[in-house]
Amino acid sequence: MPPPPGPPRPPQCHPPVPPLPGVSPPRCHPPCPPQAKLEVAVAQELQLSEDTWAEEVPPQELQEGLATRVTGLLRAHVERAPQITPEFGREMAHSLLGVLVAFLHSFQRKVERFLEAPGEATPPDGATSRAIALVNCCPPFRAFAERLAQFGHPESEEPRRQAHAALEKVTRLCNHVLTQRLFEDLKPYFNKLLKRKWLTSSEAFDTIVMLITSFTQKLRPLRPEPYQVLVSEVHRRVLLEYVRPLMQVRMVCTSAKMRARVAARLGDEARQLRELFTRLDSASPWLDSVVPRLRELLVLEDTAALQMEVGVLARDFPDVR
Repeated sequence: MPPPPGPPRPPQCHPPVPPLPGVSPPRCHPPCPPQAKLEVAVAQELQLSEDTWAEEVPPQELQEGLATRVTGLLRAHVERAPQITPEFGREMAHSLLGVLVAFLHSFQRKVERFLEAPGEATPPDGATSRAIALVNCCPPFRAFAERLAQFGHPESEEPRRQAHAALEKVTRLCNHVLTQRLFEDLKPYFNKLLKRKWLTSSEAFDTIVMLITSFTQKLRPLRPEPYQVLVSEVHRRVLLEYVRPLMQVRMVCTSAKMRARVAARLGDEARQLRELFTRLDSASPWLDSVVPRLRELLVLEDTAALQMEVGVLARDFPDVR
C-alpha cells in the first residue's frame, strides 16, 4: 500500500525577477476620455447657445461664449496628454479632432436652419448682428482644429479637411445673409449705369459708393479673417455688376468722340472703385484691372486687335461673360 499523504506543502514564493539593466518596465497610459462623452458635452453647449440665437443676447457673448466653452472642454485634455508621452499626445489630439469635426458638422446644420428661417420677427439689423456673431465663431474653431492636426497623427489630414469645409460653409451662409440686403439696395443703381444719363450724371455711381461705404461700417464687429473673406466677395460682385451693363451693350457708341467720353467715365469710376476697396482692405486687388481693361477695348479701332483683347479678357475674367 502507498504511504499516506503527508501534510500539504506551503506554496513557494519566488522573488520578483529584477528588470534587465537599461530596460524600463512597460508604462501604462491612462485611457483617452471617452469620445462619446465629450461629443455629448460639446453638443449640450451648442444646444444651450442655439437656444439664445433668436433672443436679445449680446453678439459678443454669443461668439465668445460658444467658442470659448467648446474649445475649453477639449483643450484641458490635449494640454495634459503630451506630458505623458508624445505618442499619447498624438492619439489624444486625433481623438479630440474627431470630436471637434462632429461638433462643427452639427454647428453648420444649425446655423443653416437658423439663417434660412430666422423668423418673421427678426429685424434686418438683428439678422445682421446674429450672422456676424456666428461667423466670428469660425476663426477660433479653425485655429483649434489646426492645433490638433499639428500634433502629427498620420490620419489627421482628413478630419482637418472636414473641419475646414464645415467652417467654410458657415462663412458662406453668414456672408450671404450679410450681403443680400446690400445687393438688393444696389440693384436699381447698377441698372442705371451705362445709359445715356450716366454720361452726364454721377448720381447712380455716387449712390453705389455711398451704400457700400455705409454697409462696411456695420462690419466693424467682424474678426479680421471673416472680414477679409466678406470684403473680397463684395469686391468681386460689385465689379461683376458694374461691368455687366457694358458686356450687355446697353449703350451704343455712335462715334469716336462718344467712345472717348465713355472711356473717360469708366476710367474715373474705375479709379474710385479701386480707392474704395483699397480703403476697405480688400484682399483681391487684382480685380481692379477689369474695368481699365474694358476701357481700353473702347478706344481700339482695329477689329483683329479688339477680338484678341476680348478673348484675353474672357480668359482672365470668366465671370464677366
